[in-house]
Amino acid sequence: MRFIWKKVWVGVSIEDTRWVKKLPIQYWFPWTDHTFFDRAKIEQDSWAIDTLVDTTHSMVTKRWSEGTLWWQVYPNGIGFFLKALMWWVESSWEEVFEHVFTLLESNTHPTLTVGVNTPIWWSSYALAMIESMDFTAEVWGKFIVSINLKAREWEREANHVVSYNDEKWFVANMLKVFIADDLQHLDSAQNICLQSITISFKKEVKDIECISSLDPIDYINSSFSIEGSMELLFQDNSYKEDYLQWRFKALRVLAEDTLYPYSEDNYPTFMIDLSKVVITDWTPAFTLDDITKQSISFKGHYDLRTKKAVEIYLKNTQASY
Repeated sequence: MRFIWKKVWVGVSIEDTRWVKKLPIQYWFPWTDHTFFDRAKIEQDSWAIDTLVDTTHSMVTKRWSEGTLWWQVYPNGIGFFLKALMWWVESSWEEVFEHVFTLLESNTHPTLTVGVNTPIWWSSYALAMIESMDFTAEVWGKFIVSINLKAREWEREANHVVSYNDEKWFVANMLKVFIADDLQHLDSAQNICLQSITISFKKEVKDIECISSLDPIDYINSSFSIEGSMELLFQDNSYKEDYLQWRFKALRVLAEDTLYPYSEDNYPTFMIDLSKVVITDWTPAFTLDDITKQSISFKGHYDLRTKKAVEIYLKNTQASY
C-alpha cells in the first residue's frame, strides 16, 4: 500500500515503569514531522578464502530506535515531554491547571512510550529517553520544539486508537523575553525586541547493555546542559559589555496565547526561567544597506544560591502529568 506521511500518526505516553510500554497512548499530536526509525548495528566478517570480496558474513549485534519529533508547541502536549526532560512536576488548580517543572538530580528520569500508526503497521517504542529538546522562534514564525530520543526497538501492535485534543498552538508573536540581574527582578524587566531565539536542553544519554542482549536494557542521563542563542538589533553595547565582563544574568521566555483565553484572566501559558546564564559569544553583523544586528550565545548554569538552573511553568487544561 502506498501512502503519504500525513497518514502517519504519532503519540506519546509517560511510562509508569521504565521500559514497560504505557498503553493506550495518552497524547496524539495533531501535527508532527518526525524521523523515528529502527536501527541496527551490523558486524561484518571476511574469511581467508579465495576471493577479493571484502565480506563473507554479517550479523546484527545491537538493535534500538532513535529519531526526532518536530512540531509547534501545544500547551497541553508539551508537558509530557517536559516531565521526561525534567522529571519533577507540581500541579495545582486555580480556575485552570498550573504545572511547575523542575529538574530532578537523578540519572533515571521518566521514560516515554512512542506510539506510531500508519496504514501498513502499528507499533510502540518503549523506554524512550530524551537526548535533546530545542525550542525555537523567529519573526513571523511559529514557536517550534524539536526533540531527539532514543528507545528500545519497536513492538508490533494490533492497532492504536487515535484521538486528538482540539488544541491551539503558540506562535512567535506571543513570546516575550526578559533579562535581569537575578530571578527576583525578571517580573519588572522590559521585553527585549528579538529577531530569533533558541533554547536547547541536552542530556548525555548512556546505553546500559548486557553481553547477552541485543537491546539496551536501560538508558540513563549522565549530564544536563542548557545553551541558547538570540539575534537582536544592535542599539547599544550592553550585551557586548556583559560578554566581556562575564556578568551573570537571569533569563525568562514567556509565551501567552491571549487570542484564545480560558477565562478573562487565564491564558494558555508556557514559561522558561533560567536562574543563571552567561553570554559565551557576542558577534555584531555589519551588512551594507541592512539594519545592524548582533547575535549572542549563552550558557545556563546551576545557581548555588537558589539551588536551581531551570524552572518551566505551564498553564493549560491538562489535569496532571
